[in-house]
Amino acid sequence: MAYRLRPRERESGPMSIRFLKSRTTIGVRDVTASIVYYQQALGFEVLATMGEPANFALLGGGVGVGVGDAGLGLVQSASPAVGDFVCCYFDVEGVEELHQRCADAGVAITGALTRQPWGNYDFVIADPDGHQLAFGEVPARLAEPGA
Repeated sequence: MAYRLRPRERESGPMSIRFLKSRTTIGVRDVTASIVYYQQALGFEVLATMGEPANFALLGGGVGVGVGDAGLGLVQSASPAVGDFVCCYFDVEGVEELHQRCADAGVAITGALTRQPWGNYDFVIADPDGHQLAFGEVPARLAEPGA
């Protein structure tokens, strides 16, 4: 199926829509256990939970990150859909320190700390449900607006 873009109906100027952030939500077998994992392994903070015991959680922050800067949703699922690819990528500062924290915590590191051909310096972990998450540092030349 091909999608066709419709011409703008109004020609009153540029659109004012901007995407500001994105938050990935992943299915997990045990929300409470996953909260503990993400707190201990990566330093995330719990922003909100629903249910008793929790069947949904919204996590934010991370080691050295402001609470509203990065986030991850966890939702209860009897059979989480786990891909054989990275389901989300977190831009971080201090990737070597985060990598060491994960190694010290016994996190399953599935992709070694690597300098990618496009410049990012990153690694990949697998959470207890098998989701692949990547954490990387963007080189200063790529992080600049318009680069």
